[in-house]
Amino acid sequence: MKIKAAIIGMGIGSKHLEAIENHKGSKVKIICEKNKKKLNILKKKFPDKIVTDNERIIYLDKEINLVSIASYDNYHFNQIINCLRFNKNIIVEKPMCLNLSQLKKIYNLLKNKKKIRIMSNLVLRVNSLFKSFKKKLNYKNIFYIEADYIWGRKKKLFEWRSKIKDYSLTLGAGIHMIDLVMWLTNLKPISVHAFANKKATQGTNFKKNSLIVMMFKFPKNILVKISANGVASYKHYHELKIYSKNNTLLNSVFGSYEYKNNKFIKNKSSYPDKKNRKKLIQNFLDTLLNRNVKPLISFKEQVDLMSVCFAVDKSIKLNKSLKIKYL
Repeated sequence: MKIKAAIIGMGIGSKHLEAIENHKGSKVKIICEKNKKKLNILKKKFPDKIVTDNERIIYLDKEINLVSIASYDNYHFNQIINCLRFNKNIIVEKPMCLNLSQLKKIYNLLKNKKKIRIMSNLVLRVNSLFKSFKKKLNYKNIFYIEADYIWGRKKKLFEWRSKIKDYSLTLGAGIHMIDLVMWLTNLKPISVHAFANKKATQGTNFKKNSLIVMMFKFPKNILVKISANGVASYKHYHELKIYSKNNTLLNSVFGSYEYKNNKFIKNKSSYPDKKNRKKLIQNFLDTLLNRNVKPLISFKEQVDLMSVCFAVDKSIKLNKSLKIKYL
C-alpha cells in the first residue's frame, strides 16, 4: 500500500504536509486552500501537486486514501463525514467536532467502517519532556495535578475564533492538557466542575469565555485542576505540576524539574520539542501501512477525550458538578 494524501487548510496544514512528505511510502497529491491569496502562492510553491479551493475533488479522487484536515474548527465535522462516506482515512486537527451529537454521528459511522482510521493531532503525547515524566510516575502515589494551557497569543482569539458560534476554549486549548493528564495517568476523570469568565475580553469581538478553570475527580482519589487561559500576559506554554507522596514533577517557564529528597533535579528532556511533533502523524502513517503497528492514540481515547471536553462546557453552562458520561 502507498499513501496518497490530501491536505485541507494550509495554515497548520503545512506542518502536516511536511510530516507526510518526509515519511517513506507517503505522498501528498492534493492541497485544498480556501484563501485565494494563499492559493496563488501555493500553486507556485508546489507545481507538482494539484492545488485547489474545491475540496470535493479530494473526496472523488479514488487514489486519495488519507485526508489531513487542518481547516477552521467549524468545518471539521462535515469534512470528516465526507471522508468517511468516501472511505478516506483521516488526520484532523483538534477538536474533532464541536458538540456531542456530531461526536455520536462520527462514532456510529466509524463502527461500520472497520478499515478506516482517524487520528486527532494531540502533539503533547510525543513531547520528549512529558514522555520522560510518564516514565517517572508512580500512579499509586499521585494525589494532585495542575495543568495549565497558557495561550500567550491573545490576538488569535479575535480572528476566526471570534466568528465561530460554537467555538470553545475547552476544545481549542484546554483539550491538550486534558488529554495530557489522561495519557500520563492512564485514567479517565469521573466528574468535573468547571468555572469560566470573560473578564479580560469584555468589550471585544470575542464573546465566548476566555478563561476556563476545571476541577476534576479522577479514580484513585486524584484531584486535577486544568485551566485554559486565553488571555494571560504570558508566553505560550504548557505548565504542569504533578504532586505525589515522594516527589513533584514540574514544567514552568523557569525550567523543568523533579523535586525529590529536598532538592531540585533538572530535567534535560526537550521542551517545547517542536521537531518531534511530526512523530504523531508519522506513527499514524505507520499504522496505515502496517496494521500491526500500535497507534499512539486510539479512537476510543479520542472519543473519551471529546466526551470530557463536552462535559466541561456543559458544567460551565449549568454551573454545577457533573458526572462524565462516556460513549
